Amino acid sequence: MRTSPFPRPRQALAGLSIVEVTIALAIVATVLAGASGALLSNFASVRTADGLSSGAVFLESVLENLAAQSYDDLLAFDGDRLFDGESAARSRYTIDLSVFESEVDLLQIGAVLRERESGRELGRVTTLRSAR
Repeated sequence: MRTSPFPRPRQALAGLSIVEVTIALAIVATVLAGASGALLSNFASVRTADGLSSGAVFLESVLENLAAQSYDDLLAFDGDRLFDGESAARSRYTIDLSVFESEVDLLQIGAVLRERESGRELGRVTTLRSAR
């Protein structure tokens, strides 16, 4: 057996230290937290867009129904509140109508779309209808 004047090098230990594992976990947790926040934000945006879309469809159908009414019957709709559901409690949206004569043989029709629970205004449409 031969002896060396230099000590034998230490063998490298396999695995990671606790500090390395902690740093890696902190990095992964930060990335996951950012990604989950972005994902939740996107879900909220999709829900809002879906709500606005269904509210716009409701407003469009009300305006189409008003367009089918005769000119003489339109003033009777002034001050009406329409709901998109079977009842006010089951509705998500309301439309408040205002109809008035702006000139001779010319009616102005206004419709305001609101979210029922919050009362937040989502849209407003004003149109004119002539007697001819």
